[in-house]
Amino acid sequence: MNVLPSIRSRLIAIVLATVIPAVLALGLLGYILYDNQKKQLEIDMLQTTRAMVAAVDRNFDIGLNVAQALAGSRSLQDGDFARFHVVASAVLTDRFPGFNFVLSDESGQQLVNTVRPFGAPLSKHGNPDLLRKVFVTGAPLVSNLYIGGVLNLPVVSIEVPVRRNGKVVYVLSCGFSTDSLTRLLTEQHLPEGRMAAVFDSEGVIAARTHMADKLIGRKGIPELLAKMRVQNQGIVEARTLDGLDVIIAFSRSPETGWSVGLSTPWTVVQSEALKRIALVYAMVFVLLTAGVAAGWVIGGNISQSVRDLAASALALGRGEAVVVMDRGPQEAIVVGRTLKAVERELQQYRDHLEELVVQRTAALEASNRELEQFAYVASHDLQEPLRMVVSYVDLLSLRYADHLDAEAREFIGFAREGALRMREQIIDLLQYSRIGRHDGGRTTVNLDEAVKEALSNLKNALEETGGEVMLANGLPAVVGVHVELVNLFQNLIGNALKYARPGEPPRVEISAETNGDGYVVKVADNGIGIDPQYHERIFGMFQRLHSRGEYKGTGIGLAVCKKIVEKHGGRIWIDSSIGKGSTFFVAFPVVIEAAAEASS
Repeated sequence: MNVLPSIRSRLIAIVLATVIPAVLALGLLGYILYDNQKKQLEIDMLQTTRAMVAAVDRNFDIGLNVAQALAGSRSLQDGDFARFHVVASAVLTDRFPGFNFVLSDESGQQLVNTVRPFGAPLSKHGNPDLLRKVFVTGAPLVSNLYIGGVLNLPVVSIEVPVRRNGKVVYVLSCGFSTDSLTRLLTEQHLPEGRMAAVFDSEGVIAARTHMADKLIGRKGIPELLAKMRVQNQGIVEARTLDGLDVIIAFSRSPETGWSVGLSTPWTVVQSEALKRIALVYAMVFVLLTAGVAAGWVIGGNISQSVRDLAASALALGRGEAVVVMDRGPQEAIVVGRTLKAVERELQQYRDHLEELVVQRTAALEASNRELEQFAYVASHDLQEPLRMVVSYVDLLSLRYADHLDAEAREFIGFAREGALRMREQIIDLLQYSRIGRHDGGRTTVNLDEAVKEALSNLKNALEETGGEVMLANGLPAVVGVHVELVNLFQNLIGNALKYARPGEPPRVEISAETNGDGYVVKVADNGIGIDPQYHERIFGMFQRLHSRGEYKGTGIGLAVCKKIVEKHGGRIWIDSSIGKGSTFFVAFPVVIEAAAEASS
């Protein structure tokens, strides 16, 4: 008879057998962790630079908008420079990113400078070439770093033409100090060891978190500037002007040509990676030690339980009383109870089946309640892997662009486009699943306000298409969820702007009329129209009548509209034909009196 090792010995052997491959795997894991840490750091740095260059653009946009508003002020048009000095100085609060306004004539002579009292002698503009360019083109421009004519310090300015009778007669400059740009960088609260810098369109350093007093006005390192000239964002491994070996991520603004660079010393990268590797090694060691100890304890418990069960089986065979175990593994206790009560097994089985039916019935009811929650969670959690796919495909394209042929770059483009398209579909699914889940319950919603909020959200689309939306006076108020009704009109108006006829600006009319049960809201457009055979199909999920090359989108917008309307107890339909535009009808079953009663 062959005697095999005990259960305890086998469990210990299994645990110990994992040690050798685990040690080998740890070496590979260390390399993978280091590589992943570096890649993730690069991704995080790129995201940070994109946010920082957006912040720089936002400050410039604020300065541009305020300068354009001042350029059209009454005092400036009337030539009342004293009054204009007062008005412009009042704008320069702590919340405004700029520090002064300068008004110059075509010769470059400064007429007003808010850093000097009105009437004080003023020098000429510090950037005459840029000034002349604004007079010639009549377009606002963002300067590079230059020395200001009055303060004799490095400044950046936004130059805005001042017109009178259609002719540029002055140029209004909004000045930004390098201190304000440096303060913008420090407000990002970068992790320790990170360094950031702002570069103008010529690659000159305009702000820096470290050694700003020594490096502002100097050009960045050649490797970085070379990449900035050909890419909007990227990664560079180089040595900084202050002698540190670093990884540099940069993003360049397509509007101004200004860039933000963020560097991390190699010592920081290696330190962070080693910390994670050491933590993983410590965890693996603890787990291996715990595994051996657990194997020893569990093996002893199982062995004792087997011996107890053997004694119970022998007692049952001899007709003696069976002692049921009250300690040990659950399985051993179940077997012991079975030996004690085998005659009751069938009855217990029937009882178990009845209990199982009750549990399954309850589970089915819970499943029906959770189907909507599942769609929400699935859509939300799927976005992160897709973001990673896009990020790594972009990183692959950036890092190995010089080593890939045209076909490989095309394949990468297909992969990125597919991931982005799937992400759009997931976002739309997430939006679809959220319908009916908004907190706060229903209230009385004024549809005039809902439409105006939707138009505010579509401001960019209206400007790009030249669209016009006419809203009839006195749209009704209904009982509903405000954010969902805004979404309803945003989708309907957005579709009208998207599917406009070529060469004709989109025109949308929104009106309402009463019927026997409530109100019918009409959204009519002058777009390309829809064949009547597709009038039912378009309200289905992911139903598209055109290729993605013709019109962008996922085909879920009208499905969202239908679900919102049905959640509000109404219905939606369409009247349309090819080339004659479309009219969507939304019937709300509750009149304003009923809405008031419900809200009270």
